Amino acid sequence: MQPMRKTWSTTISLSTKITQDDQVETFDFEETGKLTLTTNALYLRYTEHQQGVATPVTFKIAHSDDILLHRHNDFTDVQLHFIPGQEFQSNYVTSQGNIPIAVRTDQLSNEITSDHPYGELVVAYTLLNNHAVIGQYQLTLNIQS
Repeated sequence: MQPMRKTWSTTISLSTKITQDDQVETFDFEETGKLTLTTNALYLRYTEHQQGVATPVTFKIAHSDDILLHRHNDFTDVQLHFIPGQEFQSNYVTSQGNIPIAVRTDQLSNEITSDHPYGELVVAYTLLNNHAVIGQYQLTLNIQS
């Protein structure tokens, strides 16, 4: 029996708010992406374009409260794992070396599931390095039908 796999195009909008040392930055993107539905998860893949750099991005939505975000380009590579109330260790890989980080999910609201692959995902999270706060982030992802 062949595993279930369905892929289709979509338009996404992503807003990211970053707070570091009382400084706030906001980034907004609208990109065309691909949704892939498998038996185990829903994948969203798109390329973010910012300041002349193209960054491939993948969201893996395994459950409504278990999200992986992978971003990589020629300069950086990072994978963030979001589960409410949990902290995950990761590495922020840069051309200058690896920076160990921890990802703490402070809040997660997700309408996007394999049964409903459109809607909004909101994640508030904190990045830490050696227990010190690097920054607080809020991402809002909208997948349009």
